[in-house]
Amino acid sequence: MFYHTTVKLSLLSLLALASFTMLLAQTRVTFQVSDIPEELLRSSVGIRGDHAPLSWGKSVKMERREGRYEIILDFPPGTKTIEFKFVLFDKDKNPSWEGTENRSLHLVGKQNLSYDAQWDEPPFIDPKTLPMLQPKALQQDYALIEAMLLKVHPGLYRYNDEVDIQKALGELKQAFSQPITHGQAYLAISKLLASIQCGHTFASFYNQNGLLKSVIHRQVDKLPFTFRWVEERMFVQYNASQEEILERGTEILEINGQDPQEILGALVPYVSADGAGRASRVAHLEVHGYDFRYDAFDVFYPLAFPLEKPEWNLIVKKLGAKSSRKLTVSATTRKERHKKLVQRFPDFPKDRNAMLSYRVEPGGVGVLKLGSFGLMGWKRITRNYKAFYQEAFEAFAKNGVDHLVIDIRDNVGGNDEMKNELATYFNIDRFIDKSREGRTRYLLFPEALKPYVQSWGDPWYFDFSQDRPEKREGYYLFPRSHWVNQKNKRKPDVFKGKVYLLTSARNSSLAYYLAKDFKTFKVGTSVGQETDGNLRGINGGQILFLRLPQSDIEIDFPIMGDFSLTPQPNQGVIPDIMVKPKIADIQQGVDTEMVQLMQLIQQSKSTDKEDY
Repeated sequence: MFYHTTVKLSLLSLLALASFTMLLAQTRVTFQVSDIPEELLRSSVGIRGDHAPLSWGKSVKMERREGRYEIILDFPPGTKTIEFKFVLFDKDKNPSWEGTENRSLHLVGKQNLSYDAQWDEPPFIDPKTLPMLQPKALQQDYALIEAMLLKVHPGLYRYNDEVDIQKALGELKQAFSQPITHGQAYLAISKLLASIQCGHTFASFYNQNGLLKSVIHRQVDKLPFTFRWVEERMFVQYNASQEEILERGTEILEINGQDPQEILGALVPYVSADGAGRASRVAHLEVHGYDFRYDAFDVFYPLAFPLEKPEWNLIVKKLGAKSSRKLTVSATTRKERHKKLVQRFPDFPKDRNAMLSYRVEPGGVGVLKLGSFGLMGWKRITRNYKAFYQEAFEAFAKNGVDHLVIDIRDNVGGNDEMKNELATYFNIDRFIDKSREGRTRYLLFPEALKPYVQSWGDPWYFDFSQDRPEKREGYYLFPRSHWVNQKNKRKPDVFKGKVYLLTSARNSSLAYYLAKDFKTFKVGTSVGQETDGNLRGINGGQILFLRLPQSDIEIDFPIMGDFSLTPQPNQGVIPDIMVKPKIADIQQGVDTEMVQLMQLIQQSKSTDKEDY
């Protein structure tokens, strides 16, 4: 049953009043940047950004003053948050950009700000120096979250009823009833959002401003190794510390006095994923150590269990050892850990482009590894993915590949175009799935919320009335939105051999859809573990970025839900052949799924020969 809940008028009035006040005054910002290496300096230093008087297309020149570069800019009333970068340029056609992700600055309620930066270094903020967030101020943040959930979120009641939602909201309200830190607020919000069971609704790891990114990503509080959970036991994969005992396969028996299973149980409630499955949440709590992707354990553990000193006290057991050993290792940063892992391990991905690869195994077996569909955002895939596909399939054809493995186990989603382009290499009419429909909870977006949300593109999502959707049981329905104009343009020489898809519990969003469509359209045989995502549908399409004015925390909110037209179990995609990683294989560096799949392929080849 779908429940209607009305936000109290007083809350919306509060938001509208705050929005009006926010629009009254402009904000003057003094930007300063220093420590630019002499070998990089060109004739001019400038700044580009996403709000006037800045733009991404033209640099605003900064003036040199006492060893640094400075400019003072006035941003018009109504400017909430700006994103920007410093650049070096001559004639400004091809500037040299900083290598960091976009910088950000929140302007709401402030008339004068100073931003002092070092070139190519994101700002570091010590959380201990930040003032506590006060209950009275946090009520505005709470009102925004409550209104977005009850008025906008399309999947709020997919897995919960009104009682569940009101209980979760009550816990957040209670957390906001006393002074708390930014980290505590982030945890409380994350727990509420995780209870909705939507992988696209979370206090984003990616879209926070500089203050929050410093708190959750840039502290010296990260483990100096990567790990996997196998049967909910923690095993080292790649070691960035100076302790040789932390080699691949070493089991972590205790962290700072706690059993890893206790830690896992404490952190799972903060992880957003689709549906009720635990395996996907556990998988998202592994540490992979890529500097282009954030790991939930890195974020939530230091917030839930703050380190007293920048070190980790461990009890470990090395593969083959008769007894365990205590040791203390220094904590590290994400950046330093990734740097050491790339230096030590030739196979460790140095950037997102390294997540795409292919190879030809003996006997006509091809392996296409698609570890990411990420074409947008910081450190995105920059290589030409169409050229990559073409090169790979030409190599498969040249080498007589008749059994193709598509490995997406590391893939957590990205852009539709990469998935759609892949489909053109197979004899299918693209993945045109008419078994689901799009739904929204609103026709006209609430006016009081508009000043607090942003997204990409024109704000078409504020008014769905022109689409004339059907209204039923509290939803507005868009049945054609998922499959119109989806005819596949096949390549002249499609792949005609046998195809296998390797899946894992990390496969969310677009990776989930690939796994689902792979089975729906019988492209081949899927092997591995149940995916993230959910057969009942997931929420996505357009994502709105809600910026909370008091805590400065940003929340990703989807506005369209994808709903199955027929009853479905509360689960992800179950592969045709389930393969569970074995502890002994993990310890010895054996790829359990790939080994079993290669055995399956050899059996298939033997059968083909016998039939011939």
